[in-house]
Amino acid sequence: MVKETSPHYLSGAWRVLAAVFIIVRLSFPTTARAADEDKVDVFLAARKLGRTVMSVDDGISWIHDKSDDDSARCWCEKDDPHYVECDHDPRSFTGLAASTDGWFYAQYGWGAPGTVRRSRNFIDWEVVRREGSGGGLAAAGHVVVSLWNGRRWRSVDHGTTWDEVKDSLDWGGHPFVKNVGETLFAVGREDGQFKISQDAGESWKLLPDVNAGWSDSIVAGNGILVSTGTRRLKDQPPIACTARSSDGGMTWAGQELLPGKIWAANIVFNGKEFVNWSDGQQYRSLDGVHWTATPMTTGSFNRQHWSANVCVNPRTGTYVAILNVWGNFYQKQKAYRSQDGVKWMELDAEHFKGGHPLGRIILDRISPEAVSK
Repeated sequence: MVKETSPHYLSGAWRVLAAVFIIVRLSFPTTARAADEDKVDVFLAARKLGRTVMSVDDGISWIHDKSDDDSARCWCEKDDPHYVECDHDPRSFTGLAASTDGWFYAQYGWGAPGTVRRSRNFIDWEVVRREGSGGGLAAAGHVVVSLWNGRRWRSVDHGTTWDEVKDSLDWGGHPFVKNVGETLFAVGREDGQFKISQDAGESWKLLPDVNAGWSDSIVAGNGILVSTGTRRLKDQPPIACTARSSDGGMTWAGQELLPGKIWAANIVFNGKEFVNWSDGQQYRSLDGVHWTATPMTTGSFNRQHWSANVCVNPRTGTYVAILNVWGNFYQKQKAYRSQDGVKWMELDAEHFKGGHPLGRIILDRISPEAVSK
């Protein structure tokens, strides 16, 4: 005999289940928020000779400055015993990425066999791959993707194992891979090709109507993607270009914004506007099309020749920058902090020590315990 269940019992059971569902649903975001609130914003920088350094106080000072060889000197006098040709070296930096599950990855090796490394705190690094070189790496979610020895590889287990991605596309032209959120782009340095992957590097599509000269750096904001890049055509002056995409990067509209000029930094999104710098001016835009220029100040360095790696913290509005002008390394290397990206405060030697060239700065959140050692 089938026992009928009364409507009153059902309503009571559903009330219990609903209560449990609400409690469970609320507890997860609360736990996630609590875990995130236990972390601090950290600016992280890396580049030549395995150098890494960080700021845990919103750009006021930089600490945990480490490298593979502190005594080496990039491009100093060739008869100096510490001379290193840092572009073609096993420790020549080709990429930096942070995954959504708390891992950091750095890739080295250009013109010489290098390494892929991983870290949980940006201080202690473990080599997970050797004897290769190539066009850097990026992270899409928890997946890390590497261009290695002219081939495409991806890892879903933090670099422990790697699977090769094969396709019929042309991967010549020295492409470099980068990510914007979980979308990956491969930008050709020599052939101008521009490729996109929206499945964490499992497959790639060539975007034939996009010129890689638009896309030295790409960021997302205000519902669109915006890139900036300097086009350099043979026997012609450079052109600082911008481009925007409103469909996730599948199609782009570009413009030659500053003929005869080059971008002095990478583009950033400050939570409201897109920002880049050129020829002593800051350029801001809400839509990637219309840009407003404002003269900037750069401490002791001539603003017309200022060029730097830049990152911004949208939560605090703080910009940080580290000089990357050729020859301005070691004693001449400067770090900066700004609240508007226009007036830059130059950090003194107590708060930043110059060293090997630094090529990229990212922002992430790390537990204070991890970076307090």
